[in-house]
Amino acid sequence: MNLVSLDFMFFLTAAAILFYVFQGMQKYILLFASLFFYISISAASKPKLVMLICYVVFVTYVGAVLIEKSHGKMRRLVLALAIAALAAVLVALKYAYNLCSLFLELFRVGGDIGWLQFAPVIGLSYFVLSAIGYLIEVSWESYGAERNIFTVALFIYYFPQVISGPVTRFQEMKSQFDKRMPLRYENIMYGIRRMLWGYFKKLVISERFGMIVSTVYGSYGDYSAIGIIGATLAYAVQLYTDFSGCMDIVLGASELFGIRLPENFNAPFFSRSVQEFWQRWHITLGLWFKDYVMYPVQISKPMVKLGKRCKKKFGKKTGKKMPFYLSMLVLWFLIGVWHGGTGYYFIASAVIPCFILIASDLVQPLLTKWQGAGRTGKECFSRRLFQSVRTLLLICICWVFVCSNGTMAALSVFRHMVETPVAYTPLASAFEAFGLTVSDLLVMVLGVVVLIIADFLQYNGSSVTEKLDEQNGWFCCLAIYLEVFAILFYGMVGTSSFIYFQF
Repeated sequence: MNLVSLDFMFFLTAAAILFYVFQGMQKYILLFASLFFYISISAASKPKLVMLICYVVFVTYVGAVLIEKSHGKMRRLVLALAIAALAAVLVALKYAYNLCSLFLELFRVGGDIGWLQFAPVIGLSYFVLSAIGYLIEVSWESYGAERNIFTVALFIYYFPQVISGPVTRFQEMKSQFDKRMPLRYENIMYGIRRMLWGYFKKLVISERFGMIVSTVYGSYGDYSAIGIIGATLAYAVQLYTDFSGCMDIVLGASELFGIRLPENFNAPFFSRSVQEFWQRWHITLGLWFKDYVMYPVQISKPMVKLGKRCKKKFGKKTGKKMPFYLSMLVLWFLIGVWHGGTGYYFIASAVIPCFILIASDLVQPLLTKWQGAGRTGKECFSRRLFQSVRTLLLICICWVFVCSNGTMAALSVFRHMVETPVAYTPLASAFEAFGLTVSDLLVMVLGVVVLIIADFLQYNGSSVTEKLDEQNGWFCCLAIYLEVFAILFYGMVGTSSFIYFQF
C-alpha cells in the first residue's frame, strides 16, 4: 500500500468512517490506523518492525518522564542518553552499512558486512527527529512529559506524516489529538481538494519530467552542457512536484480528520537568495535543526567564549561572525548526515549549500556597495527575476550530484559540460529519446504554468483554494472536474515511488 494506490484510498476512507462514527475513541482509532498503515507499507520484517516501534515509543515515553523528574546535570545526562538511544537506531539501520563500506574502501580492507544491510525502514529519519524534539522541549520545560503512552505513540507514528514528514512538534499535535473532532464539510472538501492537487503534481507533472532526467543522466555523454543543464532544471521541477505533491497528499489526508499539519513548502523557486530558498524548502526540517541544533550551539558556553576572544583579537564584527559560522557548519553537517550516509548526498545537501551561504554572507558588504553605486539596487521585476534564476542555478549545482548518483560521476558530468558546451539536437528527436510525445510536452507546459500561478499566489500570501472559494460553485466544480480528468487521463500511475521516501 502506498499513497498512490486504491488500497490507500480504501484504507483512508475506512479510517475516516470509523473516526467519525466512534467519536469517543478517535485518538485510539487514529493510533490503530497509523500502526496498521506503517506496518503494511514497510518492507522490513514485521516482528522486527514491531520491536522497533515499541523501542522508539518506550525510549521516548520513559525518557521524557525521567527528564522531567531530574534536574541540573542529571537532566542533561538523561537527555543525552535518551537522544543517544534514539540516534543509535538511525546509525544502525541507516548509516552503519555505508560508513563501514566507505571505511573498507578507503583502507582497502576486505570483509563481509552484508549483515549490516537492513531492509529500508520508511520514515525513520522523520519520526526519530520528532521524538528527539519532544525530549528536548521537555528538558527545556516548555511543557511537561506526557503520561499517556498512546498519545506519545500517536505523535510519533501518526500515519499521514510518518513516511516523509512534515517534522512536527508535540504540543501542536497533542492539542489536536485530544480534541473530539466533529464531521465538518469544510474539512472533507479541503482535504480532498488538497489531495487532488498533490496527485496532479506527482502523477501529471513530476513523472514526465523524471523521464527527461533519467534519460539524460543515464547517458550524459550523448548530450551537451545545454542538454544537461536542461535535465537538471527538469529535475528541479520533478523533485519539487514530487515532494510538495506528497506533502499536499498527506496534509489533505490529515485534514479529513480535522488535524492540520504544518506546511513544508512556500513557493521556494520564487526565492531571491539561497538562504531564502532553504527557508521555503522543507520548512519543518530547517526549523527543527535551527531550533534544536544551531541556536543551542550558538549560545553555548564554548561559543560565547570563542566570540569574546575573537572580538578582542579580530574586532567586533569578526567576533560576532565566527560563532555564527561555526554553528552553521554544525547545522549543515548534521543536515548532510540526515540525508544519508553517502558522500554525494552529503556534498549536495550540506557542503555546497553551507559554502554558498557563508560565501554570500562574506561578499554581501561588497555587493551592497556595488548596488549603491548605480541603479542596480533598484527594486524591479528584472532584478527580482535575475535573483530568482541565479538562486535556482546555484541550487542546481547541488542537484547535479544527486542526479549523477555519485561524487566522481558528478565531477565527470561537470568535466563533460566544459568539454562539450553546445551540441544541436532536434527537439523531436530528443523527446522521442525521452519517451515523450507532443501531447506530453503540452501537458508539461500547461502543468508548469499552473504550478507557477499557484506558487505565485502562495508567495503573495494567498492560495488557489482561496481564489476558487471566491468564485461561484459551478466554477469550483469545473476546476475540480478538470483536475480529476487530468489525473485519470494523463496521470502516470505506478512508474515510481516518492523520492523523499528514501530519507
